[in-house]
Amino acid sequence: MERAAQEGRSPAGGQPLTPLDREGWATLAASLTRIRERMQEAIHRFAPDVSERREAVESRAATLYWLSLLLLRLDEEIIDDLDPARTERKFGTLSAEERTGLSQLVEALHSEVSQMRAQIERLRAEKGGHS
Repeated sequence: MERAAQEGRSPAGGQPLTPLDREGWATLAASLTRIRERMQEAIHRFAPDVSERREAVESRAATLYWLSLLLLRLDEEIIDDLDPARTERKFGTLSAEERTGLSQLVEALHSEVSQMRAQIERLRAEKGGHS
């Protein structure tokens, strides 16, 4: 809610939203803070073991796992959608210049993703990906 209201970031990842002005957000923020505090109190009171588990810091291996998963989603769900053939199916015929430009962009982005995958693997190899 904070990102949507203050930064204009859509929860769905779509088009940017118009952020609220400071005053508009202030009243909502106060209510949201009270809600968050009450929920945390309830969790601590009624499910302390859940609270402890949620506050525990995950391992470095877990961070690398999530980074790898997010990178895969980036590659398959976003970069692949820029392929000229897919783009044409969605938006219509592209000019030769647009096809070439998108092809080069996709190739460059896949190269960056490959480099990131290799870096994640190097990080996993260090200390066994733990700590």
